[in-house]
Amino acid sequence: MKNLIFPVLLGLGLVGCAQSAKDEQVETGPQTVASQQQNEPAAGPATTQGTNVLAAASSGAAALPSPAAPARTVVYEGKMELAVNNFERASTGIDSLLNAHGAYLNDAHETRHDGRPHQQMTIKVPPAHFAPLVAALGKLGRVENKDVASADVTADILAASTTLADQQTAQAKYQQLLTKTTDAKQVQHLLEQARQAQANATAAQARLQAFGAQRAWATLALHYYQLLPSPEPSEPLPAFAPQFLESFNRGWSVVLSVLVWLTNLWPLVLLAGAAVAGLRWWHRRSQLPA
Repeated sequence: MKNLIFPVLLGLGLVGCAQSAKDEQVETGPQTVASQQQNEPAAGPATTQGTNVLAAASSGAAALPSPAAPARTVVYEGKMELAVNNFERASTGIDSLLNAHGAYLNDAHETRHDGRPHQQMTIKVPPAHFAPLVAALGKLGRVENKDVASADVTADILAASTTLADQQTAQAKYQQLLTKTTDAKQVQHLLEQARQAQANATAAQARLQAFGAQRAWATLALHYYQLLPSPEPSEPLPAFAPQFLESFNRGWSVVLSVLVWLTNLWPLVLLAGAAVAGLRWWHRRSQLPA
């Protein structure tokens, strides 16, 4: 009987150990899975956040606006010489064109030469109307000469603006140094530098003002004059007529030459007259009775 109890107890012990190991495995499994699930969501948002940051950086870099290029500044000027058939009508037409294109007459000078009137004027016109005005003026008469030029002064304006800003900054710097300097030689040097900066700033400001005037108004120098009517052609002379005219002129020249030669003899004629008068007086005296 004892021999049977021990094997039974041993079997029950083995069964209990196996059951406890199984229960421990079952309890450990959900914890492992749960820990894995907790770790995975923690890593997921970090990865998503990094991706979003990279995407935002890429989109931000692509969305950065490129710096706008400075507007170009082009100035126009020209000279034009015009021959017109009717001076008064051309003057009226020029006035009408100036009003139509928003231009104005800066100066004018009228003269008369070779029996015909001349007018020289300087016209100021908005740059957008410069070419149309030149084309319209050319229809008022015959264009004898025309020179038109344009220039891009954008770089010159930027250079003048930079120079002005630099010189103004230098002026302010020299003024600050003058308030802190007591050395007479250093003060004289700073004053000279400040005057030079002021002169440079004034020159740059003048250039900017000139560019501003050229940008606002284009300049056209116009010279127009009245055409003279051409003389009617005369009938040709016969073949002998030129020879006859030449011979007549030659004969008249001979007569004039003789008269000139006789004029050279006036002293002899005077002396001869005096001699004749003296002889007559002596002859009359000799005939008187003693």
